[in-house]
Amino acid sequence: MSGACRSFRWACSLAVMGASAGCTELAPGEDTLGKSENPNLPPVDPVDPVDPRWACLDEPAPAGAVALRPTVDLALLITDTSSQKPPDGLVARACSKLDPTCDRPVANSDVVAVDGAVHLALQPGFEGFLEISSPTSIPTLFFLNRALWTDGLELIGVVSPMAFQGLAGYAGVTLDPQLGHLLIRTFDCAGNRASDVELSNDSGGAPFIFVDGLPLPGSNVTTEEGQGGFINVPTGFVKLQGTTLEGARLISTATVSVRPNWLTYGDIEPAAAP
Repeated sequence: MSGACRSFRWACSLAVMGASAGCTELAPGEDTLGKSENPNLPPVDPVDPVDPRWACLDEPAPAGAVALRPTVDLALLITDTSSQKPPDGLVARACSKLDPTCDRPVANSDVVAVDGAVHLALQPGFEGFLEISSPTSIPTLFFLNRALWTDGLELIGVVSPMAFQGLAGYAGVTLDPQLGHLLIRTFDCAGNRASDVELSNDSGGAPFIFVDGLPLPGSNVTTEEGQGGFINVPTGFVKLQGTTLEGARLISTATVSVRPNWLTYGDIEPAAAP
């Protein structure tokens, strides 16, 4: 992964001195020049510095990588949000974006390795999503934000039906089994979780964000935890969008799918982020 994106905006002021301009002498006992009294010089307005968290929004996305081997490894650290352990009976499947119902998974595994991760061997350039299921958790869709050209690692939390019911109750929302649910993570140019990001989607649902690990209903602007979502979202393809709260700059969009009574992960991050 590349380093953090950095882009800075500089303000330059150029004073052109005529050949006939005279020298300014220092007054006795002074070691600095006085302020220019030339009324013909325009005032110079300072330029507000660019928020470094979003500086890479002005940079192009990095060029695509070249495959150097037949497969890349995607390691998935999947844990139950309550026990912080992999749930029993865990199964992960990788699905092409051209196969939205995952009728033909390109890889699957039900083995948790000694490093605590489920490993999937995928072709370089894989684009798609993951299906994650277990007898004790809500089935989960996890959408990769970009093509996978090198080994990757994803940390994914799955939720038991009882825990999710409790979260929905805390947020004051009654779950509709005919609808699905969105969990959106936000990242800045350095790959860190991003606050002050306004989340939206084109299908609706009840918004919430996380504050100190608990859902706060009715808000769609992230805190330092950089995570929020929508409960009871109509099923089908959904377009997610994230914008900066200050300046209302578009960070990125992402298209995911929502299934009845499934939890869907989607990420909002700049295209030029590491």
